[in-house]
Amino acid sequence: MRNKALLIGNDVNNATETYSWNDLIEGLLEYAKIDKLNKKDKPFPLLYEEIYLNSARKYRTSESRLKKYISSQTRKLNPNDLHRQILDLGIADVMTTNYDLSFEKTAGLEKKKCVNKGVVKENLYSVFRYHQTEKHKIWHIHGSETATKSITLGFEHYSGYLQQMRNYVATGTKGVYSNKEFLPISKRIREDNINFDSWIDFFFTKDVYIFGLNLDFVEMHLWWLLTYRARAIVEKRFQIENRIIYFYPKHFEESSKNKLEMFRVNGVETVAVNIKDENKFKYYESIIKLIKNGI
Repeated sequence: MRNKALLIGNDVNNATETYSWNDLIEGLLEYAKIDKLNKKDKPFPLLYEEIYLNSARKYRTSESRLKKYISSQTRKLNPNDLHRQILDLGIADVMTTNYDLSFEKTAGLEKKKCVNKGVVKENLYSVFRYHQTEKHKIWHIHGSETATKSITLGFEHYSGYLQQMRNYVATGTKGVYSNKEFLPISKRIREDNINFDSWIDFFFTKDVYIFGLNLDFVEMHLWWLLTYRARAIVEKRFQIENRIIYFYPKHFEESSKNKLEMFRVNGVETVAVNIKDENKFKYYESIIKLIKNGI
């Protein structure tokens, strides 16, 4: 499936793992020695800044220590059969917001061989970051446990990441990287000069299937990408013909109404899928089957 790509979120891990994102946050609070923190209604990138700043002030905790802790926790995650089924779809480009190496382990890639193959050797950001398996590129768009600095967490990191993305997409990267220069994506598409050096290219050229990802509004870099693409289509800046399809549990339809409206206005197709008996594993198997059948 050469003209397709996947974007997979953390909930695929949750289908079998007992260790959740909330467990990670609680563990991070304990590790940072932060007590009685009000987490209610705080977007995680800002909550992370609160954790880090409090710990840095009180204990001189470095951010690298916090990220190393998170990396150590993600190493505990093991792949499940959904990872195998996803890879068996035959879609070579798999984007994931997860830091763990579940897809690489499923593909038989040893951890020591999980090195960044991107054309730009980033340390902090992940515009180009991927690991190469025998048949797949695994694009760790929020960073990887193998490069702790790349783990995308705080508001500062998200903001800097968005700046890097905007350079790559909108303005071009002249003077940004020492070994590579990219024209704005509009010019590269008009000149038929897309080399898929970044996962961002897929959002303008390939059908992208998204599942297991909540995609809250705090994911400002991804929402910016979707709105930029939607504006380019409406304003006829350059030709865009690919589809973006977002799968979600049908019983969240009412509670997710605002988000679904934003998806649709930004040209993202939404597909509601039933979860029977709260069985996440079967829910994701249903989505995999829909993709396999060419939805």
